[in-house]
Amino acid sequence: MLKIYNLKEKPKYIEEISILTQKEWGEKNLSKEEFNSRVKMKISKIRSNFKKFNYCKLILLKENILIGFISIFPEDGEERKDLSPWYATMYVKEEYRGKGYSKILNDAIIAEARKRNFKKLYLKSDLENYYEKFGAKYIETLKNGEKLYYIDIPSTNRISILGGSGSGKSTLATILSQELNIPAIHLDAINYNANWVEIDQNEREQIIHQKSNEEKWIIDGNYNKTLKERLDKADLVIWLDYSSFAHLKGFLKRFLKYHNKEKPELPGCKERFNFTFIKYVISYNKKKRPVVQKILSEYSDNKILIFRKQKDLNKWLKKYTNNENILEKLV
Repeated sequence: MLKIYNLKEKPKYIEEISILTQKEWGEKNLSKEEFNSRVKMKISKIRSNFKKFNYCKLILLKENILIGFISIFPEDGEERKDLSPWYATMYVKEEYRGKGYSKILNDAIIAEARKRNFKKLYLKSDLENYYEKFGAKYIETLKNGEKLYYIDIPSTNRISILGGSGSGKSTLATILSQELNIPAIHLDAINYNANWVEIDQNEREQIIHQKSNEEKWIIDGNYNKTLKERLDKADLVIWLDYSSFAHLKGFLKRFLKYHNKEKPELPGCKERFNFTFIKYVISYNKKKRPVVQKILSEYSDNKILIFRKQKDLNKWLKKYTNNENILEKLV
């Protein structure tokens, strides 16, 4: 089975990739000692680069055998250091070439760039008429003879946000809506009229269907019966897969903030506190999470972001929106 992974999640392949990289792009005719030294340097560099937002190395595996890899670099070489980020090191092992694996790698790195809200990727190559098939557009010829290209990254117009109650789905949707100028749709606001009166289920599903057909949206909420339709249409799926304790903590924080007040995303509905709902919050991971996980397993990881801690979401949010002050909106 073919599968794309972030090398950060599969570090045992770092050495093999470093060896292949040195053979393909490194200095030739080195002694064994010099070659091994260069490989060790590449291993160290890869590990240190994992901390950078503008760095990513994806690998393609088939039954745990490395087929190829591709990267995003903050910079690539000495020329045009004014440009970033870079599409780099697309590599497919010789015995697997000509089988369409380069397209799989290309599609994966474009999807990764999209998840990071990059608008363009730059690349350089001495290959003739190769990257054009992936949408690369020529800019200029560099001093070293390589051609410089850029690839436009498709806009992210539809974002689906999932997670348990208290995970901060609605808050995240509102923040992203303001930053990206995309309408936020809160499914609870569709499901409830004033005073927490639920609408007819068929009516709710019809409204959600209509909303999900709109050109741009950020939809927060689970509602599993209509989830697959939204996931099919989403460009990006964000799953706030937090612990039960984090859900409860988030709910209590929200209750204290909006006690006896209407929730901003739910006009006419004051924040509620009852043991039935507390039980739902605590039991979500045991009862509801497996259903969401099963549904998500049917989709490519290319468009799914999973956060298990608020601090990881915060780091991504600052980079994705390019706004270092974005966390002030979480207060």
